[in-house]
Amino acid sequence: MSKPKPHSLPLSLLALLGVALAGVSASASASPPAGGKPSSPSSLANSDEVELICHTSDPADCYPKIFQPTHEFQIVHPDQDLPTGLHVRLNIYTGQKEAKINVPDETVDPSLEGLPVDKSIVIVDSEDSSGSENQQSQGQPLKPPKNAPAYDPHGKIKEPKKETAEAQDESSAFYKSLAILKKGLDIDQALEMLEEISHDIYYGLKIAEDYDTIRELFCLANSPSIISPSSSSSSSSSSSPETSEAGVPSEKDLNRSHLAASIISSTVQNNPKALAEITKHWPTLQLDHCAKSKSKEAGLQPLQISAFRLLPSLPPSGSPSGSDIISSTPPSLTKARISAISGLLKSPLIRQSFLSADGMDHLLQVLLFDASQSQGQGAAEEWEKVRRQAGHLIIDNFLDADMGAVLGEWPDATGDVQASDKECASRGDGEKKEGQGDCWDWHAKQLADKYKKEGKGGEGHWSWELWNKLKEQRKNASSKKKDEL
Repeated sequence: MSKPKPHSLPLSLLALLGVALAGVSASASASPPAGGKPSSPSSLANSDEVELICHTSDPADCYPKIFQPTHEFQIVHPDQDLPTGLHVRLNIYTGQKEAKINVPDETVDPSLEGLPVDKSIVIVDSEDSSGSENQQSQGQPLKPPKNAPAYDPHGKIKEPKKETAEAQDESSAFYKSLAILKKGLDIDQALEMLEEISHDIYYGLKIAEDYDTIRELFCLANSPSIISPSSSSSSSSSSSPETSEAGVPSEKDLNRSHLAASIISSTVQNNPKALAEITKHWPTLQLDHCAKSKSKEAGLQPLQISAFRLLPSLPPSGSPSGSDIISSTPPSLTKARISAISGLLKSPLIRQSFLSADGMDHLLQVLLFDASQSQGQGAAEEWEKVRRQAGHLIIDNFLDADMGAVLGEWPDATGDVQASDKECASRGDGEKKEGQGDCWDWHAKQLADKYKKEGKGGEGHWSWELWNKLKEQRKNASSKKKDEL
């Protein structure tokens, strides 16, 4: 039997077969391992397309800069970049961040069902939580822990940092201005500096804490030469430097009063601690006559009266200088003093002093003042702004609970009897300046009607709001009085 003879293949066919086998081998080496796990760090290190992060010389510790996700959760290193759209979680057992390819319809692990997934805060019961729960169940307030600091609803006011030369100069100028003001030296520059810085809650508090500073500011803001020109001509005060020969306050006196009132307003605005300090001073401050010596107190009113008088007191009937004295008061000064009073009225003690000193009558005097006849149309427009501010002071502090007003203090049905409309309408123009407290309601209605006729008033206007809220409080006070009877 003859042996089989081997056959040789053509050279071209062998070459084609070699290329095919090489392609299969390359495809197999590029495929990922079973399970979708990534290639080993050593294989990644050999790739020119993947940027690696290596903290050691061991290639096994390297990992790609851009996280390579799979269908299994893998640890995400802090310095790795995460592509968007992945499913990221925090492993609560290891504390490490993990990520994988996001599958929207993926079923939730049955062991995790029922657990909250939208909570980021876990409340851990303390050892004595059972005692706290018993206190709450019995309606008792919780006791603060031992050695806890005293509760302060307004928090601690810290001194501004003096990291820059400008901040250091500001602090130095502030304390220098306080010293100048208390000594009664050249106070104009000191007042300007304090007016600029008093809005800061720390410096505002420092102003309020010092009694002598507050006294000087109150005396300047309510200078006798402005409040009672007739008395100031015979009784000078350390805080009332100049008055003209005709009894009209000087320009310097008016400017100082305006600055002082602005400082008081800024000091107490949004600064409850500063207001509390002024309230502490008030029992002593309200009795001060702002006189340089006891012998010069004659004819001067104490601050419990002068601090709330917004327009000068009128001279005796028939005096030719009466209209000149009132018209000499610039609207900007009255506006600044109203702003200061509005801030001070947040104190219950000062608010009661305001009502006792006929403060509502002084506000009504501002509402009724007509500047168009004595100061011209331009001044009349400025006084209109003052009138609106006075109206809002009344609404915010006495008539609107939403604005923080304590209802029932004014109007008071027991001690605030109103005259009839006929009586109020019959009073002459001269009587409409002061002492019109028993016609408050009538004047409020007249104001609302006046603005409505002029096309300025109606619903939404301050005069309409003032009149309607006043009517509402009168009605509530009357109903309360009937219930008590």
